[in-house]
Amino acid sequence: MDSVQTAISSPRFNRIVFGVGLAVLAVGVVAFLFSRAGGSDNTSAQPAPSFHPTLPAHSTPLKTANGVTIKKFGQLDSEVRSTIRTFLTTAVARKNLGASWAVIAPSMKAGYTYRQWRSAKALPVIPYPIANVDNTSYYLDYASTNEILVDMGLTAEKALKLRPVRFRLGLVPVGKGAHQRWLVDYWMPLWTPQVPVN
Repeated sequence: MDSVQTAISSPRFNRIVFGVGLAVLAVGVVAFLFSRAGGSDNTSAQPAPSFHPTLPAHSTPLKTANGVTIKKFGQLDSEVRSTIRTFLTTAVARKNLGASWAVIAPSMKAGYTYRQWRSAKALPVIPYPIANVDNTSYYLDYASTNEILVDMGLTAEKALKLRPVRFRLGLVPVGKGAHQRWLVDYWMPLWTPQVPVN
């Protein structure tokens, strides 16, 4: 009996009991807070009764007029390549902004009138002072009947001392039938984080 009483009254045993008690108390407080501190948002996670899910529009690989699947930038229609060139030399270079209006999809210029667009200081297009659009390298990332994605490497004038930047440009078809045109609806820089060297 004395050995049990001595063990119970030892400082080491008391520290262990105190630590276990603190841990049980902490778990109890956290459980209480989680059960009582629910959010105040009572919005149902169920879809609205009028919601009817639909699958995205079926896309197929884009083909040339001769029926060849487009796999390289040079295979794109000359009108598509002209749209890309106009976009780069106007909206991206911030020159003659009015000319860029015709090559940009409605989704990208939403909220602007033509007058606002051609004189805007801030546009939803990241600018870059392209040195020479003819020296730009293009890589076709993806081409389907719903979307075209093109990666490109842009360089600025040497005097500006800016590093070359890779961008991705997206085009979507707008209009129907003979009036359908490919217009720019996406423009973002491509950035790959550097891997640290140990």
